[in-house]
Amino acid sequence: MKTNFLENNKIIHCAPVATIASAENCGATSMACDVMSLANADGAVFVHVTMTNAGGNSTLYVCACDDTTPTTSVVVSFRYKTIQAPNTILSTGESKGLLTSTAANIIYVLEVDAAKVAEQGYEYVQLVGVETTASAVDGAIVGWLTGLRYKEDDPGTQVA
Repeated sequence: MKTNFLENNKIIHCAPVATIASAENCGATSMACDVMSLANADGAVFVHVTMTNAGGNSTLYVCACDDTTPTTSVVVSFRYKTIQAPNTILSTGESKGLLTSTAANIIYVLEVDAAKVAEQGYEYVQLVGVETTASAVDGAIVGWLTGLRYKEDDPGTQVA
């Protein structure tokens, strides 16, 4: 069976390691990923990977945004899965905020439907982290748009 993942999803480099590490923790005071447009997608997925952790953590939120430089944003519910290396599922569920662990080598997968964002009257979405415990955390965040309405090699820029 051919999945065509790269054709059916637009992958976004939301927050590189430098963005997270330069703040000395994964959430900083208010870490915000790139804003993505859901105008041509059914949803978005964010994958937050922590590699090393000196005891820091943050609360992750998915925000529906009014524009590309969020003047107004509203926290929306999302589905999540927390995975510890190599393949241990720590938790799954739906929430409006996910508190990250102070441990290392944890992957957080957050998924939001475009319908949840549209309910707020918006088309844009952004992952935001608010620091809970200030200690160094190195990691990276990648996101992608799912269920693209226009299948092609590059559906155009979806990041603001």
